Amino acid sequence: MPSLNPAQQAAVDHEQGPLLVLAGAGSGKTRVITHRIARLLERGVRPEAILAVSFTNKAAEELAERVGAMVGEARARKIWLSTFHRFGARFLTEEARGYWGDDRYVIFDQGDSVGLIRDLVKRAGVSERDLDVAAVAARISSWKNLLVAPEAVPESDFEYDAVAREIYPRYDEALRTMRAVDFDDLVVLPVRMLQERPELQARWRERFRHLLIDEFQDTNRSQLALVKMLTNGLGNVCVVGDDDQAIYGWRGADVRNILEFPKHFPGTRIVTLEENYRSFAPILTVANAVSGANKPEAMRKELRAVRGSGEAVRLCVARDAAEEARMVAREIRALTRDRYRLRDIAILYRSNLQARLLEEELRVQGFAYRLLGGTQYFDRKEVKDALAYLRVLLNPKDDLSMRRAIATPPRGIGPAALEKMGHVGRARNLSLRQVLGIAPEIAGLPAPALRGARDLHFAFERAEQALQRGQTLATTARALFDDVGFREDLLALNRGAAGTRRCENLDFLLRSIERFEQSQGGDKTTLASFLARLSLRLPAEEEAARDAVTLSTLHAAKGLEFPVVFLVGCVEGILPHSRTTDPKVTDVQGADIEEERRLFYVGVTRAQDILYLMRPAHRSMRGRTQPLAPSRFLEGLPEEALCEYGITIEETPDHEEVEAITNALLARLSGQSSGLSQTR
Repeated sequence: MPSLNPAQQAAVDHEQGPLLVLAGAGSGKTRVITHRIARLLERGVRPEAILAVSFTNKAAEELAERVGAMVGEARARKIWLSTFHRFGARFLTEEARGYWGDDRYVIFDQGDSVGLIRDLVKRAGVSERDLDVAAVAARISSWKNLLVAPEAVPESDFEYDAVAREIYPRYDEALRTMRAVDFDDLVVLPVRMLQERPELQARWRERFRHLLIDEFQDTNRSQLALVKMLTNGLGNVCVVGDDDQAIYGWRGADVRNILEFPKHFPGTRIVTLEENYRSFAPILTVANAVSGANKPEAMRKELRAVRGSGEAVRLCVARDAAEEARMVAREIRALTRDRYRLRDIAILYRSNLQARLLEEELRVQGFAYRLLGGTQYFDRKEVKDALAYLRVLLNPKDDLSMRRAIATPPRGIGPAALEKMGHVGRARNLSLRQVLGIAPEIAGLPAPALRGARDLHFAFERAEQALQRGQTLATTARALFDDVGFREDLLALNRGAAGTRRCENLDFLLRSIERFEQSQGGDKTTLASFLARLSLRLPAEEEAARDAVTLSTLHAAKGLEFPVVFLVGCVEGILPHSRTTDPKVTDVQGADIEEERRLFYVGVTRAQDILYLMRPAHRSMRGRTQPLAPSRFLEGLPEEALCEYGITIEETPDHEEVEAITNALLARLSGQSSGLSQTR
């Protein structure tokens, strides 16, 4: 197999016993898995005796496609190529009679599971208003994946743990009564059945001669237990993974599964894949520096660039997050004038909240984009509802937006009343906005609908008059939303943190309008221009929109690669996230500063050609400017792989304090004490 390097070839040719393939980012791990399957078949292993497991349906389908291209579709179909959950469903289908007494059972999806838990919580006399049912479901899921039975859950004074501990046995019993399993059960139940029935374990171990598990760093305790249950006496299990990319501890994955694999499977051979086919050398120099600390000697990797040298990693410091977003947009324009397309570019961040400013700036600049790992800010319901009011202000004949405004907040105008109003409008050639003003003339409208139509009509009248007097759009929009009770409705319909987030999204929209007005210098066409920039698709872009910048959380970007990557928000409190430095939160949620370091590593290693490491120097809170400390992950990066680029810190009241932080970072990076030379 001449396409393989020596380390890959060693992993492919390994015959008997446990094998751990430590595959660094971009080192061709999928190639190793597919070639190893082909080599096993070449040696006479029956395809039915091979179980290959990946973590997502997409990855499993890609693996099946590549294996099929190598060994033929007919042989590939006989191999057990699946995810853990698909394997569990197939196992339970074959063994259901031994568990339920017959072979019929149903699988509950996440919505079904949460719905059942919600019903059980109500029956227990706990008010859903005071409790996040999804958080209770998450605790039960965590206990299941840790193989903690309902009766073994320890007591806790924490409210959610106490409620979940009470509901867990009832939930377990309800599932059994309904002959149902949830997603966790698809792994947990096979483990229990194999543990409790030695003859069943022997039969399934005999079935598979070789196991191959991809992304092993992402396995949890129950998945590790299933692998151990299925591994035959020869220990023929090959796992492939990268401990440096273990970023899912928050959902139960345990990086110790891969770090301690040799303890679980004595006699393990370790093969390390270090030749990187993705990135230029400076990017890998940074990645190696990030990943090198606190690792056993046997588990260390030093990525080597097959592609050779390239541009230095660009360290960028912006005045604040808004300027950081503008800097990204300017760079994208320059990059796309040069040799890159929009689809070659990704902007990565720790939290979905960071996407809002980036989305706004990309829309203002006319760049198409796609969002991974969250909902586009301008696609959120409360934002689209608010924009409907602004569209009616701009165009009173926009009946579609008017219907949305009538519905949110609710104002007593039900479907029947709305239909009457629409009929009158069609008969008199009036828009719905105009019909609001003549609502008292419409026969048969109920009193609540009349009041609602009157109040909304006058709210729009006041807003239209304010704009005609020259009042700013931001001030007018804020007054209009207050007039119709928009914010109160958001808080009434969305309790607790959800209501706060939706109100924050409304506030962000208002700040976006303010920033846009400031950029227009008092242009009287501001409303039309603002709404035009926010259009989801301009007609000329419909085909070109497929060529789009990718905005993604770091978690959602794992497994992807891009020629150009902007890693934004590299400051303490964002990356690493603030909760990872809070011991109380860490204990409860399993947050881990080292996992944050691995998340940073994942972001760095998505880049092929050019990498930007960006950070805002300060933020504004309650009218005050606060300096932001550079991320600790920027410390100790090799000077030879970095260059200072696009520094945009300007004079501010806190300039000296901000500059001191910047100088301290650069001094640590370069070992020098000289100040920062600012460039524009």
